[in-house]
Amino acid sequence: MKAVLQHIAVCEERFASHPFFTDLKQDRPIEQVMAFAPRLTFWVMTFQDVLRLNAHFIQDAHLKMLATRHHAEEGGHDQWFEDDIAQLTGGSLSIGALYGKAHAKTRDAAYAIISEVYRPVDDRLRIVLLWALESTSHVFFSRTAIVSAAQGADERLKYFSDHHMQAEAQHAMFEQELAAELEAMVLEPEVRRDALAMVERIYGAFDTMFDGLRIHLEHERADQAEPRQATVAPVPSRVEEPFEVDETDFSDVALAVDRAA
Repeated sequence: MKAVLQHIAVCEERFASHPFFTDLKQDRPIEQVMAFAPRLTFWVMTFQDVLRLNAHFIQDAHLKMLATRHHAEEGGHDQWFEDDIAQLTGGSLSIGALYGKAHAKTRDAAYAIISEVYRPVDDRLRIVLLWALESTSHVFFSRTAIVSAAQGADERLKYFSDHHMQAEAQHAMFEQELAAELEAMVLEPEVRRDALAMVERIYGAFDTMFDGLRIHLEHERADQAEPRQATVAPVPSRVEEPFEVDETDFSDVALAVDRAA
């Protein structure tokens, strides 16, 4: 498992350098900086089902307990998100908008991640899945909390502010327990290969999601800005294509890291 955890750390560092995070400039009103927020809606709601179903499919009693506890500790965060969207936009998102073209990349990524839950995999990989999701969360919320604090919005926001980070900090003991459980596991070579491939797919899905957030971010900021600011050139759009699972053969990767396990 050591090799898998090391690979998650590498993927986390790579994700932290995604251009989206460079776009989170603090020299604009919070509503403009956070114009991407509604585009996350489909994933935030799907995330709760990812955790629920992942725990449901685990057979090992001890690992099921860990996954169920993780799900319980994440409960209610979707309501924080809804409240923040209302604060930032003055309303809620319609169902029609949620399934519109602007949200397609988020939906594609969410479907790809939830598909991992339905794969017939070793229970230990379901705990790896949780760890990979936590890894992406730490990167994202550490950035949005900085923006929220810089804008003096911590009293208005919960999901995107230090309020969320403090809630995560209260779960630190559980995260340490989860990390200890993972580090103690010894994976067979074929299971390790499956774990490495799953981690790559998860991070690939998040790259797709955050690419999609960037496509519309500058356009929305321009719409919300004063006329003199509306001439800011938008980020060049990519062609909207369905999410494709990377079919890379990870056998060479697995062989290379076997010695680290």
